[in-house]
Amino acid sequence: MKNKNVKEAKRLWDELCKSVSKKRNPLAGMTKEEAIEAIRKVREKLWEEKFAARH
Repeated sequence: MKNKNVKEAKRLWDELCKSVSKKRNPLAGMTKEEAIEAIRKVREKLWEEKFAARH
């Protein structure tokens, strides 16, 4: 049973790695400053959504 779980985990890990490698980096082509600003905007949006969910 344990060996089956290891094989399944390995298969899922391989699928995840393959999926991630196909996706383009959303920060590609941005300057350092642009990337930082984009990350800050996403963080603010997530914070607002999380805070709004509490009230």
